[in-house]
Amino acid sequence: MPMFPSKKIQTKKVYTQHKHHEPRYHTTAWRALRESVLRDEPLCRECRDNGIIMIAQMVDHIDPVRLGGSFTNMNNLQPLCNSCHAKKSGRESKQF
Repeated sequence: MPMFPSKKIQTKKVYTQHKHHEPRYHTTAWRALRESVLRDEPLCRECRDNGIIMIAQMVDHIDPVRLGGSFTNMNNLQPLCNSCHAKKSGRESKQF
C-alpha cells in the first residue's frame, strides 16, 4: 500500500450567514409563499414581457416593503431572474 506524506487537509469554509437580515425571509411561511409564486409562474416576468424565456430564481416585491409594500400579498410579488432582480433593485436604490 503506498504511503502518502502527511498533509493537513484543507476544507472549504461553509458560510451560513444569509444575505437578508430581515427575519421574515427565513420563516417557513415565506419559503412556502416563495415556492408557490415560483411554481405558479416559473418564468421571469420581466424577461417574458420582453419576449425572452428565462427561469425565475427570485420572488420580488413589486412595491418595496421598506416603502410600505405588503410582504405577503400575492399581488405585490413577482417572479424574476437574478439579472432582472438586480437591475430592479439598482433602479430602486437610486430612486429612494
